[in-house]
Amino acid sequence: MSEQIEYVELRFVDILGRMKAMIVPCNPADTLDELRKDPVLSEGTSLDGSSVAGLSMVEASDLRLVPDSDSLIELPYSLQRTAAVMCSVSEKEGREGKESIYPLDSRGALHSVCERLLSGKMSLKAKIEPEFHFITQDGELFDSSGYADTYPQNPGADILLEIATAIRDMGMKPLMIHHEVGEAQQEIEISHADIRQMADFILTFKNLARTVAASRDIDVSFMPKPFEGAAGNGLHCHLQLWDGAENLFGNQNDDHLSDTARAFIAGLLEHAPALTAIANPTINSYKRLVPHHEAPVYITWGFRNRTVLVRVPLFQDREKAAIELRSPDATSNPYLLFSAILAAGMDGVNRELQPPEPRSEDIFHLTDDERETFGIKMLPSSLREALIHLERDEVIRDGIGSRLIDAFIRIKHDEWREYVNYAVTGWEWSKYHSF
Repeated sequence: MSEQIEYVELRFVDILGRMKAMIVPCNPADTLDELRKDPVLSEGTSLDGSSVAGLSMVEASDLRLVPDSDSLIELPYSLQRTAAVMCSVSEKEGREGKESIYPLDSRGALHSVCERLLSGKMSLKAKIEPEFHFITQDGELFDSSGYADTYPQNPGADILLEIATAIRDMGMKPLMIHHEVGEAQQEIEISHADIRQMADFILTFKNLARTVAASRDIDVSFMPKPFEGAAGNGLHCHLQLWDGAENLFGNQNDDHLSDTARAFIAGLLEHAPALTAIANPTINSYKRLVPHHEAPVYITWGFRNRTVLVRVPLFQDREKAAIELRSPDATSNPYLLFSAILAAGMDGVNRELQPPEPRSEDIFHLTDDERETFGIKMLPSSLREALIHLERDEVIRDGIGSRLIDAFIRIKHDEWREYVNYAVTGWEWSKYHSF
C-alpha cells in the first residue's frame, strides 16, 4: 500500500444536504500542500447532474465539479491515503465553453449570497451545537445516561472524544463535548467560523461522526425526533456579524446588543415562517418543534431565555456578542440554511427593522390570550405549512434564487404527499387496525 496520497474525493452536496463524491486519482503526494499544486484541483471532474437530487434533468445533465482547495483535508479513516475537497457545481455554456456557477448548486448559492449581501470585509460567523444519538445496530438507544454524565455512567464517552479528535484534525475547533439530556444523546459544540466554511464543516462533521461510530459497531442519528417522547436533536446556530475585526452585534460602550443586532433579529423573526421550511425540512422535524422540550415553537426573542426562537446568550464584552437561532436541525442543507439566515437577517439590517419587546417569561406557560396580547405568533406546525410560507417569501427567494427555491419546494411537496397519501405508520396501525 502506498504511503503517499494517490486519490482525491471530490465532494459536493445535493439539494437535500446529503454529501456526495466522485473519486479521482492524483499525482502521488506526501502532503496536502504538495497536492494543492496538482492539476486535478483546478480541473475538477465531470458529473451527471440528472442522477443527483435537485441538480438537473436528464436532458441537460452535463455538469462539472469545481474544487475549493481551501477546504482540502486528508481523510483519517481511509485504508489508502486519500484526500477530500469540497466542490461547487458549474455548467458549461456559450461557444467558448465558459464555466459559470450553476443556479441549482446550493453551495454556490451560499457563496453568491455572501458576495451580494456582505460588502467589504463583512462576514457572518456561526458557532453550532449539533445534537445526535448513538444507536445500536438493532436500532436501540446505546445508553441510558443523562446530561453531563461521564464514563463509566456514559459508556460512549470515548467514542465522543474520538469524534472530537477527528474533527479537530480536520480544522474544526470543538469547544464543549458532553452527553446531552436525552438517553444516548450527545453534543459537540463547534467554534465560530465563517458560514461558508461552517456549512462545509457540518457535512464533514456528520460524515466523521458516522464513520467513527461505525468503527465501534454503532450508528449515529441526527434525526430531529428519533424516539417518541424523548429529547429531540437540534442544530442551534450562534451568529455574529463582523466587519473586519469589529463585531457589529456588540455595543461600543457596554454589554448590550447593538442596533444592528436588533435589526438582524427583527429580520429573522419576520421571515421565520419561511425560514422554517429550510431549517426544519423533514416531516420528522415538526415532531421536535413542540412545547416543553426546549425547542422553539413561538416567534419571539429574549435574553438568556431558552423558550424563545432567538436567544441572546450572556456576554460581557463586545467581541462575544452573539444571537442564537434555536430552531434549525441537522437534516437541513447547511448551505441553504445559512443562505436563508443571511438573507433574512440582512433584510432586517438594510430596512432598519425593530424587533418586538424581548420576552423573559416562559413562553410555553403563557396563555393564548397573553401571547396574542404580546403579538407572539407560532412557527409553522408542519412541513406543508412551512413550504407555503417559503413560496411566498420574496426576500429568501430572491436571496437564494428562484430556480433553487422552486426545486427545493417541489421535492419537499412530493415528500409531504408521499407521507400523507402513502406511508402507513406504526401509530396508524395501533390506532386503527382494530376498527
